[in-house]
Amino acid sequence: MSFPGIPPAFAVMIALGVIYGALFHLLRGKNWRDLGYFMLMALIGLVIGQIVGVLLELNVLKLGQVHIVEGTIFAWLLMLAFAWLKG
Repeated sequence: MSFPGIPPAFAVMIALGVIYGALFHLLRGKNWRDLGYFMLMALIGLVIGQIVGVLLELNVLKLGQVHIVEGTIFAWLLMLAFAWLKG
């Protein structure tokens, strides 16, 4: 499946953000609004992880141009921090 105009790296990051947010919501979510917040935190974490991976030139595990390990770590850290701050 191809989406015209969307680079594959963005599509992978969006898919991972949705999956991570949904999984975290299953573990810690209390209402439907949390699902959206967790997905947003996961996407922001993936972007931060991507930036860190590129700047530090880390090649731990990449899927194309996407730094999977760094993005996953930052996504889960941000979701945990959001859940902790929310209470």
